[in-house]
Amino acid sequence: MSNASMTFGRPTRLAVPLGSIWLATLAAALIQGLRRLDHWMLSQRQDHPKSAEAVMDWANRIEQTEPGFASDLRAAALRSMSGADQG
Repeated sequence: MSNASMTFGRPTRLAVPLGSIWLATLAAALIQGLRRLDHWMLSQRQDHPKSAEAVMDWANRIEQTEPGFASDLRAAALRSMSGADQG
């Protein structure tokens, strides 16, 4: 019996195309930018009014565009003010 060995040549090296590296870098930068934008937009979100006076101001601001909602806000604020006076 003989031991035969076979050689297949040099192992090939796979080269990553330069365009795919650029595309991956660009995609990662875009995702990171969108995440920063999302965090910034969430931090800029306005808080809801916490007092009856703030609700009245809000109702006055939206009177022209949403009169029904403004009147509902105004009624709720007035109820809250009268309930606070009694309690």
